[in-house]
Parts: sequence; structure tokens; C-alpha cells
Amino acid sequence: MIEDFNHVEPVIYASFYRVCADYYKAKAAFGQYYKNALLLLACIDVKELSVEDRVQRAYDLSIAALLSDTIYNFGDLLSHQIVESLRGTEHEWMLELLLAFNAGNIGNFESLLGKMHGQPLLVQQEAFLQQKIRMMALIESMFRRQGAGARTVAFGDISAETKLPVADIEHLVMKALSLGLIRGSIDQVDQIITIQWVQPRYLGKDQIRSLVDRLSQWEMRVTQTAQKMNQTAPELFV
Repeated sequence: MIEDFNHVEPVIYASFYRVCADYYKAKAAFGQYYKNALLLLACIDVKELSVEDRVQRAYDLSIAALLSDTIYNFGDLLSHQIVESLRGTEHEWMLELLLAFNAGNIGNFESLLGKMHGQPLLVQQEAFLQQKIRMMALIESMFRRQGAGARTVAFGDISAETKLPVADIEHLVMKALSLGLIRGSIDQVDQIITIQWVQPRYLGKDQIRSLVDRLSQWEMRVTQTAQKMNQTAPELFV
């Protein structure tokens, strides 16, 4: 009915998405809750929410992002002001957990396991979270390599970065391919994968610094190549 109207006030959309979010939260449909809760926040002024409501919504969104089997990019949430509501609260560790997943940082994830065990939903899905953090580590690894110009990666290198046995790497990569997180091919005989594309990422400060370093290295290589060509074939630069 709403879609059939020519014009709808934001307050109507807000009410609709609020009810949808509450419904999907009750159904534990994490992906749908995440989508509708973010749409709700787009229709309202977050500053008008009470502090308790902001913290609760940020917490619920964090849980949904972590436990959804379709969400592997936390950019919409991490770039939203709502997550800052977690800072200085008892749930601040949840923001740290989101950042660990976004960066594919298995070490930081494991350091937060103790706090995570206080949340029943996360405890019930720990096996899934262990798999998901390794998927995120794979994506981050491919993202770094792609920026450095490396397109071919050995199973052994991925094993070291994801802390998985080499025998499990093919299955991990196949799942990433099926989810559309990466594009490429697997050479089972030589145990290497060739990456053509990696899902765009939300970059934290450390990742941006790394990107700046890679751009500086790329600029230096281009300059060196140009200088070498100028020396060997100066007529090309006339």
C-alpha cells in the first residue's frame, strides 16, 4: 500500500520499518532485521532517540550483522553514527568485535571470546562465527594482495592467514566464490587461487593507512618505470 502512494511522509516509513524490524527481531531473521533497522534509522533523526534506545539499537544491529549468513560487509553500520553509542558503555566490546570482523583480525576476535560468552545468541552460533571470521580474514587477505598487484595466492599462504588446515582452504574459497565475495578460479592441482575481484570494503583507519602506503609504492614504481623508459627510449618522451 505504501509503495502505491505518490508521496509518503518519513514518519510513515519510520513506523513501517520499526514494525518490520521488531517483527524480524522476534523471528531471529538477522539479515532482514539488519536491513529494516537501518532503513528505520534513515527515516528518523537518531539524536531524537533516548540514549538507552540508541545503545540498544546499536547493540541489536551489531548482533544481526555478526550472525547473518548474508552480511559480510559492515560498511553501512560502521559508517553510521549509531555505533558510536556503544562507546563508553558495557557493550563497547561489541564495537571492537565488529571492527575485528571487518578487518578479518582473528587475533582480536579470539581476545574477545570471553566477553562474547556473556551473550547467549553469540554462544549458540560460535561455530558459525569462527567460520565467518575466517571468511573475513580471507577477504581482507585478497583485498590487500589485489591492491599490491598480486593475483595468485597459494593455499599455504591462505592457511597461515586464516588459521585453517590447508585441506579446508578449497572449501573456504568455494564458499566465498558462491557468496559473491570474491571472483576468481581455483587450481586444485597446484593448490593456488587466482583472484579477479574482491567485494568493496569499509576501510578503518589502519586499512586506509595501508592503502595510502600501497598507493605510494605504486606511484614510486610508476615513476621508476617512466625514468627507465626515458633512459632506454628517450624519443618516446619527446
